[in-house]
Amino acid sequence: MIRITDRTLSCIDNLPHNKPDLLRFLAFLIEMEIDTVELSEQMYRFLSPLPEYSFSLPCDKARLEGLDDALCGDYLQTFARARDDFGEDIEFCPANRFYCATALAAEWVMSGGKNIAASFGGICGFAATEELVMILQMKGLRKANKTYEFFPEMARLFCKITGENVRRDKPVIGERIFHVESGVHVDGILKQPERYEPFPPEIVGQKRKIVLGKQSGTASIRAKLLEFNMQCEEKHIPHILERVKAKASAKNGTVSEREFAEIARECLK
Repeated sequence: MIRITDRTLSCIDNLPHNKPDLLRFLAFLIEMEIDTVELSEQMYRFLSPLPEYSFSLPCDKARLEGLDDALCGDYLQTFARARDDFGEDIEFCPANRFYCATALAAEWVMSGGKNIAASFGGICGFAATEELVMILQMKGLRKANKTYEFFPEMARLFCKITGENVRRDKPVIGERIFHVESGVHVDGILKQPERYEPFPPEIVGQKRKIVLGKQSGTASIRAKLLEFNMQCEEKHIPHILERVKAKASAKNGTVSEREFAEIARECLK
C-alpha cells in the first residue's frame, strides 16, 4: 500500500497561527485520506486536543529528502539503490528546486516506492500533495470513486493561512485550469473532454469554462450562445466571432460575459 505523508502543517511554525483555520485545514487533509499528517512539536501542542485520527509519535521511518536533479540521470537506478541501502520502508520527499518534485514523487511510486512525503500547494519546495493524490487516483492507486469538491475551499484556506497565492494555472487547484479559449481546444473538449482533460473538473470542485478572446473560434461562439439561451442562425456566427476577436484585441484581454452578450444582441438585431 502506498502511504502519503503531508508536511504542510510542519512547514508553517514561523507564521501567525489561527487555531480554527489550522484545524479546518487538518480536517481537509483527513478528508483527502492522507495517511500521515506531519506536525512539529510546537504545532502539535498548539492544535491539541486533536480530532480523531491516526497520529503516531515519533515517526521511525528513514526519509530521503532532495534528489532535485534525479530526472536528469538514471533516476530509476537511483531509486532502486536508495531502497537497497535503506530498505523498502524508506520515505522519499523530493525537493522542487528544478520544478519537478511532483514528477519525481510519481515516478518513485510507479517504480515501487511505498512511502512518499509532500505538502499542499508544494509549500516549502516539496511535491504538491493534491497533485500526487490525483496522479495516483488516475493510475488506479487510490480510491477510484473519491472526489475532492472541497479543493477550492481548501486552496483558499491555504492562502489565508500561509499568505501565499495559488497560481491561477496551478495543476489541480488553480482557479483557471479548466478555462479554455483556443477554438480548436474548445471544439475538441466539447466533443471528447476526456482527450483534453486528465479528469472531469467536478472531481476537484471546478467547472469547465469557455473563455472568449483572440484565439476563439466558431465552436466557442456556439457554446456561449447556448449558455445564454440565445437563438442564432449559422450565418451570424462568423460576424459575432469577428466582433469578439476585435474586442479582445482592443482590450488586450478576454471578453467578459456581459461584453459577449452585448455583442451578440447587436449582431442579432
